[in-house]
Amino acid sequence: MDFRLTEEQEMIRDTVKDFAQNEVKPVAMDYDAKTDPKECVPWDLIKKASELGLRTAAIPEKFGGEGFDYPTLALVLEELGAADQGFATILRGCYTESPRLVGELTPELRDEWLTKFMEDDTFLLGLARSEPDAGTDSHFLYDEPGASIQTYAVKDGDEYVINGTKHYISCGGVAKLYFLYARTDRKGPISTSLSCFLVPGDAPGFKVGRFHNKLGRRLLANASLIFEDCRIPAKYLLGNEGEAWGTEGEWGGPQFDWSKTPQGVPPPFGLLGAAANLGTVRSVYEEALEYAKQRVQGGKPIIQHQHVAMKLAEMKMQYEAAHAYLMQSAWSYKEKYEYNPKCGMLVKAFVDHIGVNFVNITCGIMGGYGTTDDDVPFGKHLRDVYCMLHGFATTEMALLNGAPVE
Repeated sequence: MDFRLTEEQEMIRDTVKDFAQNEVKPVAMDYDAKTDPKECVPWDLIKKASELGLRTAAIPEKFGGEGFDYPTLALVLEELGAADQGFATILRGCYTESPRLVGELTPELRDEWLTKFMEDDTFLLGLARSEPDAGTDSHFLYDEPGASIQTYAVKDGDEYVINGTKHYISCGGVAKLYFLYARTDRKGPISTSLSCFLVPGDAPGFKVGRFHNKLGRRLLANASLIFEDCRIPAKYLLGNEGEAWGTEGEWGGPQFDWSKTPQGVPPPFGLLGAAANLGTVRSVYEEALEYAKQRVQGGKPIIQHQHVAMKLAEMKMQYEAAHAYLMQSAWSYKEKYEYNPKCGMLVKAFVDHIGVNFVNITCGIMGGYGTTDDDVPFGKHLRDVYCMLHGFATTEMALLNGAPVE
């Protein structure tokens, strides 16, 4: 296997790294420190990223996008995640949902929504699935009417009427279009009653509830979405009623025809989120390494003390293993070679594990300095890492989904 980057990939990576380190990182802590979560959304950075083509990078070239493949998207998200976890996750949402505008919508809907997405630098997308009483369990088949998602959509003439509440929705309250999952049969099990709809951010009967004041990932808006007799056109149903179970994965929904894609199979669910997470984990290591080079104790930089050197070596080893696993998984999907769709969840879980290890090691290396907010990003990294454990699937759910039980 040859994982050497092409010249184009190197150029893209370097361009994104320059943007991330010179535009995103210098202001990320300022956004993070704002007390009102609504004010944490970095609209100026979103616009700049869009102007660079990063917001539309997952859209095929023939539709006006950059057409980045999976390995390239992983490289982009790792560099963005190294600057700020929340900002990277905003772009990750564009990459996981925007291809659905191409591959899943009818030609009529595609003309309507893809055009808006491509022309508006502030057009973000949201996936509305989690609910107050249906979080991780909404991804497992507890096949009875009272389990999992309890938002309902009822057809009324040429419209659907939606009632229910979603929460912890990434880009909630700032997205202009949501892929919403709701039941269309109150009596049937979720395997035959779950449907997916397009819901515009200005749909009548739809309002934004509370913006969640999160511990970390603060540049990423998360909010509750409230639907009270929300009306949308019936044509906004994606596919057929009751056929949306298992379609929430990256780049795919009820009408997504995998046979027409170059790979012909679903992508590794969770892999792009893991790429953004890995960038943050790498940044933790880099901060620890730089501090150990500068901090003098016992008459020499602490990196020359064996215990610190071994801990840094442990971090480097684990990062390289995670990066290799990430890129091998992205490559195997692109090349259709020994590909396992579960690899995305396993990479996500692995990055979660080493992320916690990294912040623990770094806190020890930095000592008291690591417990302050004195111009040190470590405290922010710690909070972002712990949010990784509950974003885009919990670590436990990732392991269960990646388990070799089939």
